[in-house]
Amino acid sequence: MQMIKVLIVDDEPKLREGLRTLIPWNEKGYKIVDTAANGLEALEKYDMYKPELIIADIRMPGMDGLELIRELRGRGADSHVLILSGYADFEYAKRAITYHIDGYLLKPVDEDELISYLDQLRDMIMKEHRFSQWQEEEPFRNREAILKELLQPDLTLINGDNLRSHAEALGIPKGPCEVALIKLKRMDAPGDALGGDIRQALEQMLARHGLGMVFPYPPYIGILLTHPLLSHEDEHALYQRIADIIHQEQLEFSVAAGGSVGGAEAAYLSLSKACEAMKQSFFSPKESFIRDHGAESCEAAGESPDMDHSEAENKLLLIVETGNTNKLEQLVTAMCRSMSAEGMDELKLKEHLIRLVGSILARLESAHPDMRSFLAEHATPVGAFYQSGHISDLIELTVSFFRNVSEQINRENRGNDIQRMIDLIHRRYQENLKLEALSDLFNYNSAYLGKMFKNTTGEYFNTYLDKVRMQKAKEFLEQGMKVYEVAEKIGYMNPDYFNMKFRKYVGVSPTSYRKGK
Repeated sequence: MQMIKVLIVDDEPKLREGLRTLIPWNEKGYKIVDTAANGLEALEKYDMYKPELIIADIRMPGMDGLELIRELRGRGADSHVLILSGYADFEYAKRAITYHIDGYLLKPVDEDELISYLDQLRDMIMKEHRFSQWQEEEPFRNREAILKELLQPDLTLINGDNLRSHAEALGIPKGPCEVALIKLKRMDAPGDALGGDIRQALEQMLARHGLGMVFPYPPYIGILLTHPLLSHEDEHALYQRIADIIHQEQLEFSVAAGGSVGGAEAAYLSLSKACEAMKQSFFSPKESFIRDHGAESCEAAGESPDMDHSEAENKLLLIVETGNTNKLEQLVTAMCRSMSAEGMDELKLKEHLIRLVGSILARLESAHPDMRSFLAEHATPVGAFYQSGHISDLIELTVSFFRNVSEQINRENRGNDIQRMIDLIHRRYQENLKLEALSDLFNYNSAYLGKMFKNTTGEYFNTYLDKVRMQKAKEFLEQGMKVYEVAEKIGYMNPDYFNMKFRKYVGVSPTSYRKGK
């Protein structure tokens, strides 16, 4: 088996040596060809070895990891890259993703996480090796050159007669046509990931049904359809034929169509639209052709009413904290729809979700000190979030992560719903708790839940919440805190309103109470 060449780049000698010995590289199909202490040294060694995988620290003196990747991409290098960082730096991660990195690992490097990346990349790189070999052996170079002239003409020198002559040379019949692009993705499935030649199989399928021809358009596979997809039935039939071929090779895919044009001489316009449509692959419905219809075509858009993100975050926190995870998917989906409807692109949406998860984890850790070790071991999966290929995958990842955290928080909390409400009030008394919101959370009618609460505690919900707040207020006043500080700390933004509530329940003003103590 051909070994995959690896270059390790880090300014820490111990880490470079540690990575050499941490992983059974040869067993995994890799070979460490060399190491480098900084980006400039790495460029020299890249020219020497042409490694297929580079593992680089994100921050190094002289030339850091991002500068190294940018320089390599500028030279046309297509090496796969894993980035190392001492901490979760979202700004660096955000920049790194634009350079087509394959993973983002936090130091100290977790052996299992790195091995998981290596297993995925090995299959991907071996596919690329076979595809490159296939391209070198492709016998139809003249045909591809003419196709390129037809589909990617110099826009400043377009000549309709020349384009029509190219179409005639390729045997393309006169009449409407359409271009589609296929983007291959890895599928988490066992077995050989490329058991056959996908492009050849597609070519044979199209020829058999008289539908068109395949052309190379890296990083996609292009299809020139001599019969445009004019109905949903046409689209569904072709999609299924493509899926039958690609799924046999244990791959997933997206496919975008550029719309019908008058003839092959205008096919380049359909190709351009297909490229634009493919940019929406993250948001578009799965298992169908992607078309560039704007925001309304996106799966995450739909009818999404304006959402108060702060209120949604609070609700998400309560769902996780109370263990009512049956509402997780619905809320996370609604939040993603709202973000998409607001115009967030893929990168911004992922970044927003990562920050949201971090905020909720911080609030949970503050209220549950016993969870600190668990939360430290189960930090936000930044790399997995950024690498999610579709919004539905991102939603599933978010829901799964929160469900895991919720189960850990509630593993010993098996009390009835009223007791869980009481515990929640004592933890979250400073927040805007409402009976209506909790009744929705616990799946009760609001009036019925209020009656159950009063029967158990002897107090109406709002009265019980007020009394807990006043008890906390007295404790803070006894510690010498100022009245306005206490008001804010227990959830009242208006000190006058707090003063009125305190008098009602305690009988004196907060100032008088503090002086008396």
